[in-house]
Amino acid sequence: MTIKLVTSLGVDVSKSSVTCHILTQYPVGGLKNYWQKTRVKASSLFPTFYSNPKPKSNQKSVFDFVDYIKDNKPDIAIIEPTGNHYSRLWAQILESLGINILWVGHIELRRYRGGKNLPNKSDAADALAMAAYAVDQENYLESGELNPQSFLMHRPQPINQLRELVQQLEHLNRVQSPIINYTRQALAWQFPEKAHSKTDSTKVGNVPPLWGWLAQRETEVHPQSYKSITKIYQQSIAVQLGLEIDPIIRLHADWLCDINLEEQRLEALLKPLVNHEQFKTYNQVFDGFNFGLRIRARLLSRIYPFEAFLTNGKQLIEREVREVKKKEVTRENGKSVVKFLPGDIKRVKRNRSRDAFKLRLGMGTVLEQSGDKLVEKGSGSALCRMNFWQYVITKIEINGRLPNNAIGEEIALYKEALKSNVDASGKQLLNGKHLQAKLSSKVANMLFRELSRAIAQPTPEVNTK
Repeated sequence: MTIKLVTSLGVDVSKSSVTCHILTQYPVGGLKNYWQKTRVKASSLFPTFYSNPKPKSNQKSVFDFVDYIKDNKPDIAIIEPTGNHYSRLWAQILESLGINILWVGHIELRRYRGGKNLPNKSDAADALAMAAYAVDQENYLESGELNPQSFLMHRPQPINQLRELVQQLEHLNRVQSPIINYTRQALAWQFPEKAHSKTDSTKVGNVPPLWGWLAQRETEVHPQSYKSITKIYQQSIAVQLGLEIDPIIRLHADWLCDINLEEQRLEALLKPLVNHEQFKTYNQVFDGFNFGLRIRARLLSRIYPFEAFLTNGKQLIEREVREVKKKEVTRENGKSVVKFLPGDIKRVKRNRSRDAFKLRLGMGTVLEQSGDKLVEKGSGSALCRMNFWQYVITKIEINGRLPNNAIGEEIALYKEALKSNVDASGKQLLNGKHLQAKLSSKVANMLFRELSRAIAQPTPEVNTK
């Protein structure tokens, strides 16, 4: 095997800067020795470029970054997708200069850096790890070409658009929550009859009736709704007591109207993207779960193409003989504390494809040392994990919301089985967030199964021991 020689540029992206390093081959003696020798020359070997350098400083600018790329002529650039917005400027520059960009996942890079004994929380060490990732023979095929499985697959343009629109919608959702909370608190004495009533727009172009009424945007509210709220307010106890609606509440309501109209605009852009022909098979699977528009978009932005989780179009299932330790999980202060005890030697099965899928969706778990205990924590996309939690509390925990099909029946039976798990006194053992986490994991497993049935080929099993 002859590995194709490449000049690899590692780019560690921060909030307003990037730190870079270039390698033409894997360092003789290993990365740790190389790091020890080169870190003293960080300013020259690991240059940092700033999008907004401080005046009267020696900080290198974006234009210096362009010159750096032109002088060194890298073949490929390795970037960790640290925030769409932070990496976008630098990626655009590299693309305009004809540099091929390869993306490495957060988890893969963290494991790689840790396996090479490089320091954590060091921009220069991260840049070195990324540069080395593309010249390390571990990431090459027998043909001498880079192994595409070692990198994140390129997302088509519709997926990038989906991801950006979903992030904008989630940003608006976070922005309006404190505004709504404050407004409803004030309405508790300024208009108590409507303080906690539900208000949603039912027509595109209209705003939620209560917010529209408070903001005095009569033309954007259904006439009957506007008249109804006006009548209720005229009979309100607040009016009888001489209490008026504060101008700041009308301002908050005006903001909420604008946010709602912007959400409508974004969803109008999102809908045709989600329903694109290339996602037809995915949507057929999503239909079985009765997923809404936003969760479909979020899932597609994380798992498309599903083939990225497969090996030659099939699930990768490994079987190995090893000691299976007994695992005791207890709940302490809302956290899962794990203790391992000696176990038996067994032949176990690991579905590597499913594990990678769940991790991408935020439904994977990692064990972290906390004092003298091992604490089990969720790992992967926090936003996707939130989407699964929302699905659980809105579709599963409320009776009658699950789809009337085999998938809905399976989820309902699993929920009842979890709730029937009681101790000797009859107290339910699983409840609250613990129960919701179990249900979320079940949905993720079922989603992987259904997508595999629709897309994957028959599964091979690999013996590793």
